[in-house]
Amino acid sequence: MPRAGLFGGFYFDPEVFAEYMAEQPTWNDRILASGVLVQDDEIMNLIGDRGNVATLPFYVPIDEEESQALNNDGETNNTPVEISGKKQTAMLIQRMKAWKAKDFTRELTGADPLQHVGNSVAGYYRQVRTRDLMSIIDATLSLSEMESHITDLSATETPDSANKIDDTTLIFAQQKALGDSAENMGLLILHSYIYARYKVMGLVDYNKYTIDNAIEREVELPTIGGLIPIVTDRFTIDTTKPAVPIYKTYMLGTGSVLTCDKTNYEEPYYTNYDPETAGGIQKLYTKQGYVMHPNGFSIDPTKIAKESPTVAELGAKANWSLTFKEKNIRMGMIKSNG
Repeated sequence: MPRAGLFGGFYFDPEVFAEYMAEQPTWNDRILASGVLVQDDEIMNLIGDRGNVATLPFYVPIDEEESQALNNDGETNNTPVEISGKKQTAMLIQRMKAWKAKDFTRELTGADPLQHVGNSVAGYYRQVRTRDLMSIIDATLSLSEMESHITDLSATETPDSANKIDDTTLIFAQQKALGDSAENMGLLILHSYIYARYKVMGLVDYNKYTIDNAIEREVELPTIGGLIPIVTDRFTIDTTKPAVPIYKTYMLGTGSVLTCDKTNYEEPYYTNYDPETAGGIQKLYTKQGYVMHPNGFSIDPTKIAKESPTVAELGAKANWSLTFKEKNIRMGMIKSNG
């Protein structure tokens, strides 16, 4: 039998709560619809029950420019060319958070308090994962090999119209990053001011998508140049010089991030009661583990101090290296002053 407890004055069954949490979407609808995230449960199999690092082997794509076809003229030997392989390294990210019951009690007014707590916790961890994701993207795009994936229009002093986006900026930024594969971009992460600028230019369209999760549902999502926008004022502005802000617009392509969840925690969610402090406090403890790996890069586990990377370590470019050809990396960024 699972150990039941109290939280916020209501009975709390960890097993039922864990099942409820498993039904919650890990990411919001727009990220799911973009195709940027690829669920790859084999990564967790490679990590195993007690590990935290996975080595993901891959074959180097066969490139006609580097290995041209031979002329079948009856004389030339068709000597086989060895197919080469490489690897990329992924690492398990583990996060945890605990709350006291009184943090929720004022909100527990509905008929289903367990659902309220579940929604709150699920929403919190969506924010946690988004911060980890943006730290990873920033770090990998900062590598010198990724310079061609950055379109930098910004100025640090007295910007003018040339330092701001226009109706062609996104098109050419995608082409600069991916060339003839630019159509593989799927997601745009941008500041609300930049989104407003795109609206003023009449470039925001609306389409319907079907989202597959615990429940299949149809949602209406905006698009800009075929990309699904995520509008957030976090992560998307550099205010080092407050008078001259630099806006960062991220472009992510389909399949650019591999992900999977750690599912072998004995008790990822449970309650406890502290009878001593303040005459008694009910507590909720939570933890989640997941891999969020930028496809085409390797993290260096020897540079990670503990068994799970911190947000700062995920965001340090020195901890990452490029394993794919840079033109096969479906990421890019636009820097502008508006």
